[in-house]
Amino acid sequence: MNVRGTLAAIAVLAAAVAGTAASSALAQNAHPPARAKQPVMEVIHRIEQRVRTTRYVHVTRVDERAGRYEFDCSGMAAWVLSRAAPAAHAAVMRHNGRGRPVARDYHDVITAAPKNHSRGPWLRVARMADVRPGDIIAWRKPATVMSQNTGHVAFVVAPPQRLDRAGHRYLVRIADATSIPHGDDTRAGRKLSGFGYGTMLLYLDEPHGEPTGFGWFGLPKRVDFRTHVAIGRAVL
Repeated sequence: MNVRGTLAAIAVLAAAVAGTAASSALAQNAHPPARAKQPVMEVIHRIEQRVRTTRYVHVTRVDERAGRYEFDCSGMAAWVLSRAAPAAHAAVMRHNGRGRPVARDYHDVITAAPKNHSRGPWLRVARMADVRPGDIIAWRKPATVMSQNTGHVAFVVAPPQRLDRAGHRYLVRIADATSIPHGDDTRAGRKLSGFGYGTMLLYLDEPHGEPTGFGWFGLPKRVDFRTHVAIGRAVL
């Protein structure tokens, strides 16, 4: 995978445009995620059902009764996992050691987790064929991106879709918090940020290996970056 449009993409991805209030229309997704009975997915669906306003900000402010969800990607991950998978959340908090985990912490904890059956709080998902709703995608910031963010973290909400016979490209439907919408995004066109659903591309050098790059905007716009992408599962 070649890095394309790097200068333009750096400007886009480095932007920290805090969004405005979102309406409950976020719940009306044209491509709804899988409705798995799984604790992580249950919390994400609860956000979808209750959200009235949402913004991408680097603090976490949530009022469920009012439908207010304000956080960044790692803030959302921490909020969801603290309710759905407390042991997995605690492991990331211990790794962080600063009280507020960031995207690179999720990447590093997942990368260090075992690939086989685990008695610990995390399992590393090493094959795209094994990825399922509720799994977490995380990466460290690519070297070509000029940003103070440490990377990104998101939740898989539907089984990945393989795009080529060899298995080098996959479309992945995700839920996350961002100020830069992905492809086929519930936030697009409304000047919204914060919680929502979107679609990304993941690239693999080896069909049975782990992702080695991502396309932030999915298929509609090819802006690709090379970096190790970790996929993990909270062990419940």
